[in-house]
Amino acid sequence: MKNLLGKLLICCAFVSFSLHAMAETPDELVRDTSRQVLDVLKRDNGKNTKNIRAEVEALVLPKFDFTRMTALAVGRGWRDATPDQQKQLTDQFRMLLVRTYSSTMTRFKNAQITVQASNPAADAREVTVRSEVELPANAGDKRSAQVDYTLIKTPAGWRVYNVSIEGASLVTIYRNNFNDILRQGGPDALIQSLKDKNDTLSGGKHASN
Repeated sequence: MKNLLGKLLICCAFVSFSLHAMAETPDELVRDTSRQVLDVLKRDNGKNTKNIRAEVEALVLPKFDFTRMTALAVGRGWRDATPDQQKQLTDQFRMLLVRTYSSTMTRFKNAQITVQASNPAADAREVTVRSEVELPANAGDKRSAQVDYTLIKTPAGWRVYNVSIEGASLVTIYRNNFNDILRQGGPDALIQSLKDKNDTLSGGKHASN
């Protein structure tokens, strides 16, 4: 159950952002776009799943700051990487997140997301939006958890660069694993490790769905 809920929450991270006017507050972005994406997911009929995933990804992925997200996940090793290595790390990490979680997103089209008001200062550059995610269970009870989205204001709008699930930071979880690889082989070893994982996901269950 814990693993299933974890996948749900990461999916919610991927389905919580879309293009809106800069005048909207971050919590309005999360709330409004959550509704939009859940509406897309509800159109899944088992035969159009691939198209539904593509539609959600096209809606959501441009609203993430994957470069900043990757830099935080890589940690100190980011400064040791060349610009080309940084780009490869960002591309591979982005692909890993998409391939890991996109295959599960349609399972949670009946989830409920309650977003709290964030009320950031007018000159705020970063803000955390808190939400409660509930997954209806067959027995009538509900599984829920707190999900926090950390966003940064850019010239193009608000972008998410971290997600915390019940206090567990996504970038911190990955950083712990990445640090071991970086200590052994540096940026090139991490790039290869990410490529290997993506190749496995591409040839495994992700490709078959």
